[in-house]
Amino acid sequence: MEYKPVQYAKNDYRVLKKENRYTGTFMIRQKSNGFFIPDEKISVDMDIVISSLKVPYLRVSYYGTEQLSIPDGQTLSFILDDEEIKLSSKRESNRLKKGNEAVEVLSYLVTRGQMKKISNGLRLKCTLHNYTFPVPNQMKQNWDSFIDEYWQ
Repeated sequence: MEYKPVQYAKNDYRVLKKENRYTGTFMIRQKSNGFFIPDEKISVDMDIVISSLKVPYLRVSYYGTEQLSIPDGQTLSFILDDEEIKLSSKRESNRLKKGNEAVEVLSYLVTRGQMKKISNGLRLKCTLHNYTFPVPNQMKQNWDSFIDEYWQ
């Protein structure tokens, strides 16, 4: 029998809204839209960030015991139904390694259409560089409601 780790959606998901009163700019973003696998000591967050100064992007944070050493380029792909959506980052991940804990953070440019398609995918898997995992339904629901409410 194949070992399949138990995957939990994070329970501290929220939406943050920030406004700079001096410049009149704003930012709306998700926080902690992710999952964790206790047996493997791995956690992944994928938060949509919308700013009035930049194009929207998906901020991906990987936490684990081993570094992925994610380079720049097309290193994030979503496989939904019979289609693959590849996203690119312009630079390699910001990395932090302390003891047996590793953190890597990247930003991927994404369109509303791509995220809407991803959030509505039935059998959704994701590959972050060389780490592949199923995307929990709760993450997809969080994306979908965030897109409908904040990303017009």
